Amino acid sequence: MTQEPDPQAAPLAPTVGGAYRFDAKEFPWWLVAMLSIVAALVIAVIFSPEYREAFENIFPWPLRATEGILMTLYLTFGSFVVALVLGLFIGLARVSKNTFLKNAAALYIEFIRGIPMIVFLFVVAFVLVPSFADLINQPSRSFPQAFRGAAALSLFYAAFIAEVFRAGIQSVNREQTEAGRSLGLRERQIMSKVVLPQAVRNMLPALGNDLISLMKDTSLVTVLAVREVTQLARLYSGSTFRFRESFFILVVIYVVLTLGLSLVLRWYERRVAIPGRIGD
Repeated sequence: MTQEPDPQAAPLAPTVGGAYRFDAKEFPWWLVAMLSIVAALVIAVIFSPEYREAFENIFPWPLRATEGILMTLYLTFGSFVVALVLGLFIGLARVSKNTFLKNAAALYIEFIRGIPMIVFLFVVAFVLVPSFADLINQPSRSFPQAFRGAAALSLFYAAFIAEVFRAGIQSVNREQTEAGRSLGLRERQIMSKVVLPQAVRNMLPALGNDLISLMKDTSLVTVLAVREVTQLARLYSGSTFRFRESFFILVVIYVVLTLGLSLVLRWYERRVAIPGRIGD
């Protein structure tokens, strides 16, 4: 029995004699080009004092470790985890048979998706958080700007992730639900043990795209003076007028972050997309 070739296989295809033949059509030339850009930055940082100074100010490792790149990572993964939890509950409400929950979830999703991210960031940081602070009788300054930015990112992306959960749940064959009922499972058990495990596999590409988009949108919290990597680049370029060095380094930093995250997500998607492999 012959085995069908994998369309996502490596560009080195085995020949009859056991050797490997280079397949130029399948080779990831785009990855080579991106790595070349990163290599150009590394060379510039090594040999150019201007680029080296800019890099040390934008990427201040290990000094001021809570600033710059680590703040960007904290905002990304912290906000995504909160958005994931909120999105799950909103998505479940979206497919619920309860009329109130279904309409409340739809209202939240459509309302949030109709607001630009930068506007929503201002509303959360300067309206909702101060109002919440007054409600609990706490000073507004007790909530730092980084917290306000993370809250805005979480609430904003929860609406988009909720739609991902809704689509993933609805993509599961209805026969799976009927099979769960025939086994005597309750609706909650069917959702948690039958539907969601299958839906998550279908949702991984969309969730990965949302995670990458959220990472890029953390740059917007620079308007709140949060000292993440974009803010550090703005401060350095504004004081030295070295815009070319500052923003070229900033672009490459984001490319490296998103490319690394994208490759990890692609590897994980391929791993979970092939069930029943020997050794798993």
